[in-house]
Amino acid sequence: MKKSLLLLPAAILLAGCLGDVMEIFCEAGPDSDHCYQTVAVQESEPEDCSKIQFPPPQSKCHLMIAENTGDPTACENMTDGGMMGYSKEECLDAAFRNHSPEDCTKAADEAACRSAWAKNGKGCGEGFDYKNGSCEVKKKEPADDGANDDIESKVEQDLNTIKDAATGKYMELLEQAIEDEDDDAKKKGLEAYKEFLEKSGETMETVTTTVDQLKEIKRIFLDAYDPSMDIDKMPVNKILDPGLFDRMKEKLFGAEPETERSKAESALEVYEKMLERQGEIDFLQKGKLERLGEVVSSKAQDNMKEQLKEKATDIAEKLGGTAFMAVGIVDHALSSFQEAAQKEMFVGLAAAYNRQRDAIAASSPGLSSEEIHKRTVASVKEDPYQDVPNAGFVKYGNLIENKDCQDEGNPLCIDNRVFWTAMDKTYGYTHKP
Repeated sequence: MKKSLLLLPAAILLAGCLGDVMEIFCEAGPDSDHCYQTVAVQESEPEDCSKIQFPPPQSKCHLMIAENTGDPTACENMTDGGMMGYSKEECLDAAFRNHSPEDCTKAADEAACRSAWAKNGKGCGEGFDYKNGSCEVKKKEPADDGANDDIESKVEQDLNTIKDAATGKYMELLEQAIEDEDDDAKKKGLEAYKEFLEKSGETMETVTTTVDQLKEIKRIFLDAYDPSMDIDKMPVNKILDPGLFDRMKEKLFGAEPETERSKAESALEVYEKMLERQGEIDFLQKGKLERLGEVVSSKAQDNMKEQLKEKATDIAEKLGGTAFMAVGIVDHALSSFQEAAQKEMFVGLAAAYNRQRDAIAASSPGLSSEEIHKRTVASVKEDPYQDVPNAGFVKYGNLIENKDCQDEGNPLCIDNRVFWTAMDKTYGYTHKP
């Protein structure tokens, strides 16, 4: 009989049901309330908090779920925890701290989560309107309801060259489409496309074009400004969250306290993954640039194709900023901090960021996370050793003094596009209560 009881948790373990496993321990354990609290928080299930008998740990159960997820609906069915527990107001404060309505995308009921934010005066978040006590997806205005997506067909008879598109009726329609557009990313893409046509009309005025070509060029610019793959959209928890067995170990035996070094190494782990993502972005941007050159030159005579490709890609690179900045040197940034002899400098710089951000957050508690991050980066760049004037032989400030990895092949460098974003997102993850 004992043998079968021991095999039951193992079977559930293999199925990956952590909540079921932990509940078996809770039923037999000496402190069932705190055990159930752990299970509910781990699984982000406020309903499971009801299994807790005493008010203080039950109220804390709701608060911890709200604090971890940013979902204020976790506070709705909680009861006051009394003198030793937490109130609903404290639970809501925990949900709103270090979170935004955008975290509701991960909630079981996104609409309810966003509505709870709005009911507390925090707004529904981007793309939603608060109506009749709930958040609804924002409806596009008629002018932006696809009406401007096919402006090329409206002037098909007037289009023969790129200059025609840059100076005639088509440009008027494009300007109106930009004015009507309420999606920031799409607006930036259309604005860059407009500028590309203007520059192309000046330098490639006799190049012929068609409606289909213009549609394709416009689509390339809209794709290039799509922010969905940007590194600041990467969820840090997928990189740093412990695995199933590590989570069980923490719940059963307690988590090892994080050290300054472990936090710095976590930041470097995020930096590495973000560099890999940035490499993918650079590759895709390079592909868009090559496709743009192909489309512009597709109707040209063979002896003019390469020249037109170069002109088109040169214009796009100069006006496109990071949207077309295919630098292709992420591999160098990755290898720079992976060498064992150099890694201590990167650990030191990440630790310096964490220490100085702690200090700025403590001295200015009213600042937003974005402003604290901005001030921390400026502070570290200005004086990386200000809190440890005797830093010893690990001169991590050299990483700041040296040029960016994108600019030269120095083995001690950071990719500034990625490094500080990794520091910011990891800090937010490691400093959640």
